[in-house]
Amino acid sequence: MRVLLSTYGSRGDVEPMAGFAVQLRALGAEVPVCTPPDFAELLARVGAPLVPVGQLVRPMVHGATPPSAAEGCDALAADGMMPAGVWL
Repeated sequence: MRVLLSTYGSRGDVEPMAGFAVQLRALGAEVPVCTPPDFAELLARVGAPLVPVGQLVRPMVHGATPPSAAEGCDALAADGMMPAGVWL
């Protein structure tokens, strides 16, 4: 059986998929993981093939800080692959 796991985001998004890949491999499945290329080393350590997708995440998170979208707001609710709150 071949199972493709896919996630996009930070290490907190990718590491659980890596653990899931390890468990599925123990059951005999072939498990490539589709994720940003930043995580090639992490996936190699657990023996899961990387299917790179999208841009590197690190420059988005650690790069220049864009203007705050929440200026003048009393509260912020964010969701998605890379919530806007990362830059607040």
